[in-house]
Amino acid sequence: MKNKCAYAFSLLAILLLVVACMKKLPDQTIGSNGVPFGIGVVLPRRVNNADREPAVLKESAVTVSVPAEDEFYVGRERYPKDDLGYQVSRRLKGQAEANRIVYVAGGASVDYSNIVGVINNVRKEGVTRIGLLVDQQSGSGEAPSILHVQIPAEPDFNEDLSKVSPNPLTLVVSISRELKLQLNQEPMGTATDTANLTQTLTRIFQERKERHAYKSGMETRTDVPEDERIEKTIVVKANRSNKYGDVVRLIDAIKGAGANAIVLQIDDLSD
Repeated sequence: MKNKCAYAFSLLAILLLVVACMKKLPDQTIGSNGVPFGIGVVLPRRVNNADREPAVLKESAVTVSVPAEDEFYVGRERYPKDDLGYQVSRRLKGQAEANRIVYVAGGASVDYSNIVGVINNVRKEGVTRIGLLVDQQSGSGEAPSILHVQIPAEPDFNEDLSKVSPNPLTLVVSISRELKLQLNQEPMGTATDTANLTQTLTRIFQERKERHAYKSGMETRTDVPEDERIEKTIVVKANRSNKYGDVVRLIDAIKGAGANAIVLQIDDLSD
């Protein structure tokens, strides 16, 4: 009888210990790569220039996942594409403007049109900064990796474009359906071999630094480091039918050349 009682008390003690430990563990909902648990996304790989972003792991982070064609999640809940803007806005409510960023966990093999749809919907809610989650090799315990990109404001169809002066420093990198690259209409190889593009951009940025070719509004900002004042903005223009992984690797190569900032064109894209 004593042995049975001792055995029962032992089981009870173990049970109480397990319960106590479970209470101490946080209710984690985000994987180490930044993708919410339960969503199988094959993030773009072969990325070398992404930034570590610990903020992705916060419960307050807003992540939109696109694991497959026309399949959209905000956090761990699936929604139709047209509802993404509202769901994102609801989660961003109360956040300071400077902290408003949406993370996108897109499958490498999905069509880029899926990501364009996400960005277009969140843009309508005033979001201007996007963090593209990628699968970059890292050591144990490091934060998820992202590529920071900006999105332009919605076009004003009432604006008289004939009165708008083009910026002579504008650089546009485009990628065709055949993965051919162009820099301001000049051929730059292919997305599978970006050496020519990165070397050309590096040279352009160095020349601009020597000529003090500043961004608009940075001409007299001596409080900002010289390198950050130089115009290094790159606009990326892809086809909707490009695979998202190819677009991400192009963005990665552009960043590796020293671009700052990278803007995604999402209007007037070809199929």
